[in-house]
Amino acid sequence: EELKAHAEMMKKHPGMEHDEPHMAHVAPGKSEALIWQFTKVGTFYFGCLEPGHFEAGMVGKLEVVK
Repeated sequence: EELKAHAEMMKKHPGMEHDEPHMAHVAPGKSEALIWQFTKVGTFYFGCLEPGHFEAGMVGKLEVVK
């Protein structure tokens, strides 16, 4: 729900820029790597917050198990 809410906020403010260590900015036709070390088990969701991308299905989840 938090990710959905952020996607909605991005639609209202499309020029908003982020520069966080847990984000990757990827140009069209390019790829990027993001390495993350999880410190707890659980379900984690991720998605593209460019307006329209989240709604088009650019989302996913991963399960961290011990």
